[in-house]
Amino acid sequence: MYMSSVFRNYFSHSTIIGFILMAIIGVLYILSTGLIYEHLIWLFIPILLAPFYEWYVHKYQLHTELTKKEGWYRRYQIILHHGHHRDPDNIKLQFAPWRYLIYTYGQVYLLYALIFWSFGTALVPFTGHLLYHLWYEWIHLAHHSKNYKPMTPIGKNLRDAHMSHHFHNENYNWGITNLLGDYFFNSLKANKEISKSDTTKNISGYLD
Repeated sequence: MYMSSVFRNYFSHSTIIGFILMAIIGVLYILSTGLIYEHLIWLFIPILLAPFYEWYVHKYQLHTELTKKEGWYRRYQIILHHGHHRDPDNIKLQFAPWRYLIYTYGQVYLLYALIFWSFGTALVPFTGHLLYHLWYEWIHLAHHSKNYKPMTPIGKNLRDAHMSHHFHNENYNWGITNLLGDYFFNSLKANKEISKSDTTKNISGYLD
């Protein structure tokens, strides 16, 4: 019933359209060249490691201290995540911006190219990253879509944890698509276990 609004918002965003196109190109390439059969495990390794990578990026990159110096980097930090905490309902701030994705995934692709010493083979794990990121953006959007009701207990627990991160205490519950990272690093907390923070909307020095 409420899925239509989530689908509409998801598939109308330029970041998602771009990532879908890149994922399709990646899948077609690794299938047509046979790379997927030779390196199949590498398609899934980024997905298997995603719970811990997601936890690390959220805690140590997205919540990094906001620079006090005015300029493009401060604006970039705000658009990337600080602004999302200030205004969680702003759909424009619910998706990662293009510049972050180009910067981050460019480095990821080059890293795999160095590991395999091949730009072609690097597309196998890189495509895994693209597929995971599409799933990440979908789940994050669903968490913030007020009319959407999770259909499973897992989905409800994920959403409750993320809402606690946004509105109760921003220093816990870092997972978006899963809670494994929080479970292993002891940051999965119910509201009754932790005090309410005064800075959920002013994270990491974002005061203005």
